[in-house]
Amino acid sequence: MLQIKNIYKEYKTGSLVQKVLEDVSLNLRDNEFVAILGPSGSGKTTFLNIIG
Repeated sequence: MLQIKNIYKEYKTGSLVQKVLEDVSLNLRDNEFVAILGPSGSGKTTFLNIIG
């Protein structure tokens, strides 16, 4: 089982702060298949990089 709790990620550029992920949690059971979907720029790749 994989359990991820309260993932948070933001990018700072000067005084601009862009929240990408905020309080994201996920529980996966053994042998479970999951697809992560969302529009471009929603944080899918960032999320996968963090849990990888």
